[in-house]
Amino acid sequence: MHRLTFQQRIFLYFTLTIVVLGVLVTFLGTYLISKRVLSEAQTRITLNLQTADFVYVNHMQTIFMALSLMADKERVIRALQLTEDLSRVQTFLEQKRTDLELDFLTLCDASGRVLLRTRPPYLAGDNCLSYPLIQKALQGEGAAGTVILLQEMLQGEGEGLASQGHVRFVPTPRAKPKPEREESSGMCIMAAVPVVDPYDGRVRGVLYGGNLLNRNYALVDYVRDMIFEEREYKGREFGTVTIFQWDVRISTNVLREDGTRAIGTRVSEEVYHRVLEKKESWLERAFVVHDWYISAYQPILDPDGDVIGILYVGVLEDKYMDIRNEILVNLLLPLTIGVVVVLAFSYLLARDLSGPVRELLLGTEKVASGDLDYRIRGKVKYPEIEHLTHNFNSMTQALKEREDELRKANEDLRRVNRSYIEMLGFISHEMKNALGNMIMSAYNLRDGVVGKLTQKQKIMAGFLVRSSERLQDMIKNYMDLSRIERGELESRKQIVDFEAHILSPLLGEIEGQLKSKGMRITTNIPDPYEIKADPDLLRIVMENLLTNAIKYGKDQGKIRIEATESDKDWQMSVWNEGEGIPADQFGNLFSRFTRLKTEKSKRERGSGLGLFITKEMVERQGGHIWVESKVGQWTRFSFVLPKDKG
Repeated sequence: MHRLTFQQRIFLYFTLTIVVLGVLVTFLGTYLISKRVLSEAQTRITLNLQTADFVYVNHMQTIFMALSLMADKERVIRALQLTEDLSRVQTFLEQKRTDLELDFLTLCDASGRVLLRTRPPYLAGDNCLSYPLIQKALQGEGAAGTVILLQEMLQGEGEGLASQGHVRFVPTPRAKPKPEREESSGMCIMAAVPVVDPYDGRVRGVLYGGNLLNRNYALVDYVRDMIFEEREYKGREFGTVTIFQWDVRISTNVLREDGTRAIGTRVSEEVYHRVLEKKESWLERAFVVHDWYISAYQPILDPDGDVIGILYVGVLEDKYMDIRNEILVNLLLPLTIGVVVVLAFSYLLARDLSGPVRELLLGTEKVASGDLDYRIRGKVKYPEIEHLTHNFNSMTQALKEREDELRKANEDLRRVNRSYIEMLGFISHEMKNALGNMIMSAYNLRDGVVGKLTQKQKIMAGFLVRSSERLQDMIKNYMDLSRIERGELESRKQIVDFEAHILSPLLGEIEGQLKSKGMRITTNIPDPYEIKADPDLLRIVMENLLTNAIKYGKDQGKIRIEATESDKDWQMSVWNEGEGIPADQFGNLFSRFTRLKTEKSKRERGSGLGLFITKEMVERQGGHIWVESKVGQWTRFSFVLPKDKG
């Protein structure tokens, strides 16, 4: 996978930072602007709803006041006293109904019997006590409100009212499902006032009248024209007013897609639940027939306080969304230009920074490859980077001077080391032969070959033998170290009978040392046990391990030699009784010139090279060696030689 360059990374980080900030600013700006615009629109529409409610209530009060004035007329009172010609009173009231633009105006007596109506066919004689507000007026208290009149009531009040009130439901998106398909009753603004005899103060009857709201477009259009200056927006109605009978539009200037008024369409389900069921106002966006409107709904209550309809005012949401988008465009245009400018500067900055960094990278590669003469040339724009390049050049100069000094010192050390190794090998070789003769003489002297010794002479002869053996071990280790240092220690593997070629000869050589300490050796080795190894190196390994076991083992103790074989390797170990080795000293056992800090080690002298040489000879054959021990009881050195190597 292609890795980005330093310049690309800087530019990418700048770009990501700017883009993320730009996106956050865009989203935050969109949210705040949308919230602000919609809040302003909602505030405005809430005020519009208050205005519409004021007009609605004022219309109701106007009817009430007009009826109150008519009820005080003498001819109306005389009509109820049956002292006035009813036809003349009917003509008078019909003229008033027409002047007030009422849909019905009726006079009934104190028993609730209708004396006269002012709308053809001028039915009379029926009882109107079941009408809302009538009983309250008969008790002497006038009242006005919004009421529901059944179909037969509308038919009784005059021709055309029942058909005007009948509404067939129209399928509406997002409306609450309902089984009914039509509504035959009508919703009216109605007032009823008592007609009181001025002489005795008795209620002689009731004068009531009102407007049927179903398909009464004058009221909703009047409210719309009063509160909305703008009629349309992009070919669609902008501000709309609606009166609902329960959830059905009975008077509205909301238009359907065919351009007709949306009579019979229904309110959305969420508004239904809030306004009609919970009796709460709705002041937020809502779906109206086929568009989203910023809207306000409030319940219409009958005189008993029950919800019977909704008064609605709304404005088309698209206009405010366009206002929001225009503001956002005006905001985003300079923001985009600013982002582009910042990105351009970030690219130039990344290029200026990456150039010297590339030079530094090239310089480090040159230094790493050994070219300490390389120097960074040219000028840079930034003081910090200039200081960095100066320090780099100073560092390479110092490294070159140090390397020259080290090269000279290493050469001197190599000369000294060669002389040391040659001298070590020469001295060790010359001492080996003389020491061998001296050891044989010491053995003959100790064992009485040249004559019987006194007890003191035997002790001195024993000291001489042990000192000679230690000196022999040291010389052997120094000779092996000399071979290692000169690089002459090579592994030449061949098939070796471990017991016949390695172990038996060694046990014969160390028999004297075993007897002198009273130690016993046991072996557990497969027969046959043939391995592929360098016989010389393997012999030195086993000799060092056995010598250590004798030297640091317990007097009169046991030594156990074991060998096993697996599919991958051969494993051999030397176990001895003794004081053991603390686990915290395992890590130093196989280092050169290292001796243990145990009581036994302090008494026994040595070069500290035996285990180092043993480890080197095992590893030269592709194997590895380790130690296990239990302090105060035993120690075991084990090593493996692989079958699949060399």
